[in-house]
Amino acid sequence: MIDLGALDHVLAFFAHPDDETLAAGGTIAKLVRHGVRVTVAIPATGIYSRSASMTQVEMDAAFAELRRDCEKAVGVLGVAAEDLVFGDFPDNAMDSRPRLELIQWLEGVIADAKPAAVFTHHRRCTNIDHQYCHEAAAVATRPSVGARIPLVCGEVPSSTGYLRPAEWEPNFYVEISDADLDAKVKAMQAYGGEARPDPHPRSPEVLRSLAKVRGSEAGMMFAEAFMIHRTFA
Repeated sequence: MIDLGALDHVLAFFAHPDDETLAAGGTIAKLVRHGVRVTVAIPATGIYSRSASMTQVEMDAAFAELRRDCEKAVGVLGVAAEDLVFGDFPDNAMDSRPRLELIQWLEGVIADAKPAAVFTHHRRCTNIDHQYCHEAAAVATRPSVGARIPLVCGEVPSSTGYLRPAEWEPNFYVEISDADLDAKVKAMQAYGGEARPDPHPRSPEVLRSLAKVRGSEAGMMFAEAFMIHRTFA
């Protein structure tokens, strides 16, 4: 078990803007509410992978707009703008670059942030970038003397659990409040290009329903579900 109340700094490492909100938005809001610092690291924005169809000026403008949306979203969750870190890996093609590059990028983020725990993707997400991030996180947090960082995997609605066998078996539930859930939904709505109407998995209605279902699995009103990849006692 991981005692969230004992953590001082958590790293949320997710592939794309909005993954952090979908997988752990309520938990991030709860952590911040209890005084935990949260750094959000997003390696792939999708902007700088469009060089064939956009000029450098257009890419820079699009990146600035996306960053503003992401800052607004994580700001709703309580994360400071200076705790948001972007990479320049290609969207939905992260496997086109050596995995070592992503591992080294993440190791740099971890060295700067010194998190007490890392939240990331589940290894069986359908999205290749999610899989790549999981693999990188598993390597970057490998234990050594004096460096033991718990690794926790979240679910991204519309991606996690769609491969068969799903291998998605939550064993760690974080209870979230009405306010935490409201913050998650509001943060997701900051991503105008990603939010979808009901009954899409990323719609406000389904996000609320999923939190209710996960809560019911753990005897709570609302919860987010995770799988512990590695922890320490």
